[in-house]
Amino acid sequence: MNAILESHGITKDFSGIRALNGVDINVGEGERVGLIGPNGAGKTTFFNCLLGILTPDAGTVQFRGNDISNLRVHKRARAGIGRTFQRIELFSDTSVREHLLIAERVHNGSGAFWKDLLGMGRPTAVEIERCDDVLELLGLRELGDEPIEALSLGQGRLVEVGRALMTEPRLLLLDEPSSGLDREETAALAATLREVQAEKGFAILLVEHDVELVSKFTERLYVLDFGSLIAQGPTAETLSDPAVRRAYLGTLEVDSEVGSD
Repeated sequence: MNAILESHGITKDFSGIRALNGVDINVGEGERVGLIGPNGAGKTTFFNCLLGILTPDAGTVQFRGNDISNLRVHKRARAGIGRTFQRIELFSDTSVREHLLIAERVHNGSGAFWKDLLGMGRPTAVEIERCDDVLELLGLRELGDEPIEALSLGQGRLVEVGRALMTEPRLLLLDEPSSGLDREETAALAATLREVQAEKGFAILLVEHDVELVSKFTERLYVLDFGSLIAQGPTAETLSDPAVRRAYLGTLEVDSEVGSD
C-alpha cells in the first residue's frame, strides 16, 4: 500500500525535556491508523508537528510523496490534510450549514471569510449544494438550519468532521473524537466515519484514549511512551504486546472483539 503520510525522525524538545524522540510513522492510502499512549506520551505534540503548528527540532514530514516540513498550517490543509480537535471548536452564532460554508470559503481562499462572519457574504448555489452534500453524508441534512448551540455533543463532533470534509482531505487527523461522548455516541460516530471514509476514500490517523474504539476502528496501531515509539503493527497484535500493557500500568482492557470491524 502506498504511503500518503510519512514522518521520519520527528524530534521535539521543550526546555531541555525531550517530548518526541525520533518518531517514524506511515499511513497508507485509505487506511485507518491509530496512535495511542499514556498521558504525557507526546501524542498531541506529534500531531501538532504533523500539522505544522509546532516545528520539530529534527525530522521531516512527507505527504503524498512531497516534503511538507516547511509548509504553514493552512498550506498543509490545502494540500489535503484535514483535522478535528480534542475540544470542540465550532463557530458560535451560525447555523450548521453556515458553519460548513465558512470552512468552504476559507479552504478555497475566496477572501470572503470575514464577510461571512459579518453576514455580508451571499452563498452561491454551488456552495450550498456542497454543504448539503456533506450534511447528507453525515446524516445531518435535517439539522442544516439549526444553530450550532442547539446541537448535542455527538452532533457537534459530526459537524467538526463535516468542516474537515469541506476541505476535501486525502488524510483526516482525528484528535480524540470520542472525548465527552458516551459509549452509544462513540459507536455511532465510528459507524458514520467508516461509511464516509468508504465513500470518499481518505485515510485516517486517529489519536484516541478510548482503547475499545481504537481496537474496533483501526487497522494498524502505533504506541508512544515518553516520546518514543514502543510498539507498532496490526491493532490486535499491538494491543497484546507486553510493552504496551506495561506502559498502561496493567490497566489496558480490550474485549473479545479486538480488531473486529
